Amino acid sequence: MSFQSPLLLIGLLAVPLLIGFYLYNQRRRHQYTVRFTNLALLNQVVGKGPGFRRHVPAILFVVALTGLLVSLAKPQATLRVPKEKASVVLAIDVSGSMAATDVQPTRIDAAISAARTLVDDLPGQDSIGVISFNSQATVVAPLTTDHGSVKDALGQLQPGGGTAIGDAIQASLSLLGPVVDQSGKAPKKPPAIIVLLTDGSSNRGIDPLTAAAQAQLTGVPVETIGIGARNQTTQVFGQTVDGVDEQALQAIASATGGHYFYAADQGQLHQIYDTLGSRIGFTLTKVDLTIPVMATATFLLVIGGLFSLRWFRLLP
Repeated sequence: MSFQSPLLLIGLLAVPLLIGFYLYNQRRRHQYTVRFTNLALLNQVVGKGPGFRRHVPAILFVVALTGLLVSLAKPQATLRVPKEKASVVLAIDVSGSMAATDVQPTRIDAAISAARTLVDDLPGQDSIGVISFNSQATVVAPLTTDHGSVKDALGQLQPGGGTAIGDAIQASLSLLGPVVDQSGKAPKKPPAIIVLLTDGSSNRGIDPLTAAAQAQLTGVPVETIGIGARNQTTQVFGQTVDGVDEQALQAIASATGGHYFYAADQGQLHQIYDTLGSRIGFTLTKVDLTIPVMATATFLLVIGGLFSLRWFRLLP
């Protein structure tokens, strides 16, 4: 919670003073009562006291006063609100180098685990699809709001083959496709995004920057993620493979209005997907709580007054 006028919270200093004054009066009342030496006779004359009920109106009054003082500072709450329904395509590299174990347990296993985290983070109204790519791009899961089926499809990914990043972007754009509006007149695309993860450089298919230019024309940002070896080669199944081509991924993200991320381990990869899930699926908005807090405090003040009048024929 935050406050538009936090300096006004200084008024809360009056609350402990009020509580102290109330306790002081209760103590004086008790001291006055025990002046009677014959307490048994006093109990017979006065009868059973109200007990804890005596303090209920005062407690409600103090809580209400606290709420009113807080409302003067104009409290705000920051809430995560789901964005407009979006379409998200996860393009995941399944080339042979994704079997490398420099990211535990393997790069492909870490990628699948993090992708499932992203699926869980997205609002249920979002459509999600999966493209796997090695020497060519393949639709693993079409766009769907059934997030459980998407997570199941991710478990089918197996590494092998080359790396066709450009083909993956093209296949992702095709999967998104145009959407016809309710009038049936002009086709339009819903808010859409491509999340592309790879551990190497493109060595198959079309030029990735050519595909990125197509994504730019359609207004679809590509968020790129590099994983694994950085500026070094890696041995996989006895073969030497190049590390992630960060310059190419940065260029793709920059051309399409996306962002580039690098993950050296599974923890970083999960953090990246968590960030993307919040950015894609939700927006932060501030909600003014002044009226609700003031209304609640006023209600408690009225209830406390009614209790006091009903039980003791006076206000607290």
